[in-house]
Amino acid sequence: MGPVATYLRAMRPQFFPAVVVPIVFGTSYGWYREGVFHLELFVLSLVAGILYHGGLNLLNDYFDHLGGTDDMNPNPLTPYAGGSRVIQDGLIPPRRLLIFSITLLVAGSTVGLYLTSMRGAGLFLIGVVGLFLGIFYSAPPLKLASRGLGEVVVALNFGVLTVGGSYLVQTGRLTAEAIVVSLPIAFLVVAILYINEFPDYAADSRCGKRNLVVRIGPSRGRWGLLIITALSHASLVFSVAMGYMPALSLLALLTLPVSIRASLGLIENYDKPYGLLPSIKSTISAHFLTGMLLIITQLFSTPA
Repeated sequence: MGPVATYLRAMRPQFFPAVVVPIVFGTSYGWYREGVFHLELFVLSLVAGILYHGGLNLLNDYFDHLGGTDDMNPNPLTPYAGGSRVIQDGLIPPRRLLIFSITLLVAGSTVGLYLTSMRGAGLFLIGVVGLFLGIFYSAPPLKLASRGLGEVVVALNFGVLTVGGSYLVQTGRLTAEAIVVSLPIAFLVVAILYINEFPDYAADSRCGKRNLVVRIGPSRGRWGLLIITALSHASLVFSVAMGYMPALSLLALLTLPVSIRASLGLIENYDKPYGLLPSIKSTISAHFLTGMLLIITQLFSTPA
């Protein structure tokens, strides 16, 4: 594996849809509500989002290494759980990984500041809060993920803040409607994090990483994915009922069988890491497909 491929692996690009989908969704919602689309700002939003996501993935690997989480996990379900493993496999030294992370975050912040110069203090505040939460997701002294707040951070960073920020970039303002319509995406990205906590349960427990599954236990926690996906689809129906999204958006409910299949798979295989692989894939697919259907239906609906 060459150096470029190694660093790309460290960034975990397989999870980039988690930031790309809400950016595109927020942009499409700006088109649906306001009838506006700025290509340059959209491209810059994508660049900033991917740089941030890659940098924060690296930072998470670095601090998980310091805390011993990934080192205690001898059989990770890579590329889905257990980090990128570039440190554990001796491909990138920890200090170099940290430097690469900071480089990506600085680059993302530079793009973000340029967008802020055109869209004002509101976007700056969203960026600062998102960066703060992303860094202290795993970094001391807060270690939010270890305190059972990782799901909240992910819901905000890859749902509410990203959708709202992308909408603000396109329209120049942030509305309550843009926050509400972000919830289906927010819940589904939380679902991805949640199901990936099960194969890492033993390692997380040993190193004191008290995420939601560690706190409530895998046996009780196996029902959680069903609740999370139900909340996602319920929030979608609510947004349509309130007139925030077009009725055509209900087509996104077609992904419900995918989410149900993932939830039932978790209930059955919560203690069998490799048995969870189909459910993890289905959860990722549900997030992507639901997001794409919401985006497409908004693009083909008459602006509100």
